Formats: sequence, structure tokens, C-alpha cells
Amino acid sequence: MSAADRLFAAPPFPRARRPHFLAALRETARAQQARFPVLRALYAREGFKPASLINELAVGRLPYFHVSVFKENDFRPAAPFRAALTLTSSGTGGQKSRIVLDAGSLRRVKEGAERVYGALGMVDKTLVTNYLCFTYDPRQARDLGTAFTDELLTSFTARGRVHYAISRPRPGAEFRFDLEGTLAALREMAGTGLPLRVLGFPAHVLFTLRAWRERGWPSLRLGKTSWVMTGGGWKGHQGDAIPKDEFKAQVSSWLGLPAANIRDLYGLVEHGVPYVECRRGRMHVPDYARVIVRDPRTLEALPYGRKGLLHLVTPYLTSFPSYSVLAGDWGSLAPRCPCGTAGEILSLHGRAGKSPAKGCAVTAAELLK
Repeated sequence: MSAADRLFAAPPFPRARRPHFLAALRETARAQQARFPVLRALYAREGFKPASLINELAVGRLPYFHVSVFKENDFRPAAPFRAALTLTSSGTGGQKSRIVLDAGSLRRVKEGAERVYGALGMVDKTLVTNYLCFTYDPRQARDLGTAFTDELLTSFTARGRVHYAISRPRPGAEFRFDLEGTLAALREMAGTGLPLRVLGFPAHVLFTLRAWRERGWPSLRLGKTSWVMTGGGWKGHQGDAIPKDEFKAQVSSWLGLPAANIRDLYGLVEHGVPYVECRRGRMHVPDYARVIVRDPRTLEALPYGRKGLLHLVTPYLTSFPSYSVLAGDWGSLAPRCPCGTAGEILSLHGRAGKSPAKGCAVTAAELLK
């Protein structure tokens, strides 16, 4: 068993950080260095050696690329290589990252996600559950990261009916949000007596809530075995965004489930590790990853409580050079949460501007020459 496999076979929120993470990170850094010339060039430029990853402080010295680099360059692994899954992530201007997962990386990302959600009380393989997914139908968008994520989330219970709200009305057509079909599916599912899980983009959840209210239909009573699990942010609908507490209050009243059962997650297709809210509404950092908050001007690591750019590190990924990536998001860290679950707490503070990305992209272009 590899060091990365041992790490992802362990619980996600230990009371103390284990040495498994550093061993797995050294292993992945060496494998990535051997596989990708662009990383060999970056390591040489920064004077970095994978063997130097001997303690947590050294993780902060790990070189990285900004996430935009992966939208502007194709980093397919060189042959011989067998891909188990390829995912894309849309961005501004239609730019997409193309993430290639080998069998080991795919297995670890699935195992890690299930262990994270399980530790937070959201996995029950015996409970038959219906799903209303406010995301792309994976039968039509199998390579989209958001579709992959929500299809994975439907595996955390026994599946009942699954309805996808965003689909193509006919082959070759643009994806569209089918509001009327979604309202009909929700009414049907609510009448089955089975628990319901609502997944996907919060904006589409809110649009459906408002349409339900406009029709004068009564609120539902789904109960404590039902959940709302949002992700993906308000991309493209920032003008419709409402405060998180207000969103939870409205959705809780509409669906008739506890506000504590409404959880948001943060993640990137390029990174793969989910940061999921606990019952107190705080996102916990699992032991499968490290988050470093960096000053946007100097890129130096910042202490707890300071807002900066998020540098995300995980050793699960051996087939794509984004295991160390600077995200385009503002965030901050806190050491612990009063809920009792271990792990640092990640708070999000919105999207960052493009100027830091520009400098990182120039560096990547130079290394690719």
C-alpha cells in the first residue's frame, strides 16, 4: 500500500496530525517530479527537493501554480499512461481545466469524500433516499467536475429516484435549468415519504424556492433524515446571492428540515478534496489536505485569522500537477471549532481578482518554453 493510500484509508479528522500526510506528500512530489517536466523546471527554479518535506513548516515551502495555469495549458501525462477519468472545470470566459485522474487518484478522491461526509454524519448506505440535484445531468455532462461531484454524493445512501435539474432538452442543445420539471419532481418526491437530499448550486435552489412560494404551495415537512448539500457558489448569479444564515432559514422553513442539515462545501476540480460544513456551519480541513493562506502581495504564509489567497495541497493526486495549487479565492483559517470535530476551520471571503493569477501564469509560460 502506498503512503497516499494509507492516508486516505484513515479517518479524516484525527485529534493530532499524523505523519501519514508528510510521507504521502513526499511520495506524490517525487512521482509528479518524474512525470511532469514543468514541475521539474519549477522545482529547480525554486530550489525545492521533495525530500525536504519533513515537517509541517516545510509544506508551506512547496511550489505551486495558480489555478488559472491549468485553464490555459494542457498538462496531460506523457505516455505510457492510462486515464481512469478526465474531468473539466468551466471558468470565466469559457476557460476550462482538463484534469486527468489515474485509477489510484480516482479511488482516493472517492474514498476521501465518503470518509469526510461520513465523519460529519451524512453517509447511510442503508437509507433509501431520493435526490434532487441542481447540477448537470452526468449522463450528458460526464466530464464536468460538478456533475461528477453530485453523482458521487448520491452514492452516500441507497438511491431512490434521482432528478437532475440542468440538462439538454435535445442532443446538441445548450444546457438549461428546467424549473417546471424540477418543481414537478420535488412534489412527487415529497409525496413518497422517503428522505430527500437536495444537492448543487445554491442559486438554483433559491430560484425553485421562490417559484414554489409564488404558486402559493404549502411548505413541506421532509424531516431530520433529509439534507440540503450545496456547492459551487453563486457563480453567474452573484446578484441573487443572500447571506448564508438567511439562505438556511428560508430553505429550512420551505422544506421542513433542520437548519443544521443544510450544509455547504468548498472545492475545486483541480484539487479534489471537499471542505464541508459541520453542524455549526463551519468548514473543516481534513487531514487529507493542508490549506495555507497567503498574502496577495508577498505570497508569504499568513497566521490564523488573516485573510489571503488559498494555497491548497493534497497528496492524493499523482496524475495531474495540481496537487499544490493557488486558488482564486479569499479565505482565512482558525485553529478549531466548538462542534468537537477536529481540523482547522476554513472561512471563505469571496473571489479574488486576477492580478495574482497573471504573475503565476507568466511563470508557468516561462517554464513551459
